[in-house]
Amino acid sequence: MKRSPLNPVSKKRQKLNVARRIFVKRILEERSNCEAQIPGVCSNWATDVHEIMTRARGGSILDEFNVLALCRRCHSFITENPAFAQEHGFIVHSWATSADLIAADRAREVYRHG
Repeated sequence: MKRSPLNPVSKKRQKLNVARRIFVKRILEERSNCEAQIPGVCSNWATDVHEIMTRARGGSILDEFNVLALCRRCHSFITENPAFAQEHGFIVHSWATSADLIAADRAREVYRHG
C-alpha cells in the first residue's frame, strides 16, 4: 500500500506555534501555582496552559485573559468534567458574551475562595 507523506506545516501555522511556545513559557513563569486548585485533585504546580474559550470555539490561544495556568491533574479533571468546568467558569461556550466571560471569572473566584 502506497502512503502519501504528511502535509508540511504552513508558514503561518509555524509562526503561531512559535508564538504559542513563547506565550506558554511566559504564562507558566508568571503563574507558577495552579489557578484551579480543585480539592482532592490539585497538585499545585502549574504545568499546563488551559484556554477558557478554546480555539475551536473562537478563543485565542495567545490571549492571557483567556488562559489559566493549571496543574496537569486539574487540567485533566476540567477536560473530563465539562459540566463542572462550565459551572465553575473554567470553560465557556462559543456564544459567550462579555457578560458571560465576566460571570465565568466571578464563578472561578467564588469557587477558589468559597
